[in-house]
Amino acid sequence: MRLTNYFIKKKVQSLASGAANRKHEFCTLEDAGHVLVLYQADDHEFVEPCLEKLRKMRKKVEACVYVSGSTLPEMKASYTAVHAKKDLDTWQTPSDAIVEQLKTVRADILIDLTRSDCYPMQYIMLQHPCRFKVGVKRADIDLYDLSISLTEREDIKHLFDHILFYLQAIRSK
Repeated sequence: MRLTNYFIKKKVQSLASGAANRKHEFCTLEDAGHVLVLYQADDHEFVEPCLEKLRKMRKKVEACVYVSGSTLPEMKASYTAVHAKKDLDTWQTPSDAIVEQLKTVRADILIDLTRSDCYPMQYIMLQHPCRFKVGVKRADIDLYDLSISLTEREDIKHLFDHILFYLQAIRSK
């Protein structure tokens, strides 16, 4: 049995308020060797071509996929799946084991492509030690070092193209 989003949303808000104090380190796409991408299994067919773009740029790409239903898309063995039915507790909080497993994934850039109501993935993202996090700007809370505002055509390919554009435009050092 799952309860409402209330408890996980409060945990995410608490983690987000503390995230402002963490060490931020901007990273250009050119400087990044490892990229971790968070997305939902329902979006797999749209996300995989985006990940292929990163691989063609010679980036090591790892992914964490949130699976809300019982169907798991065919994906690479290196991807980590977070199953709503077995990896979340009653309050929809991811298990400590899955959070710790994902904390060990090395990433220079973390890209969050999940939707705004996917609180378990926001919880995981906020606990990941990556120093440069990118995602869609949320109206109620600021979660990322680089937030992309979308006003039209809010599909994943469009979002990903914007993220790549801004990551290539950043000049560090």
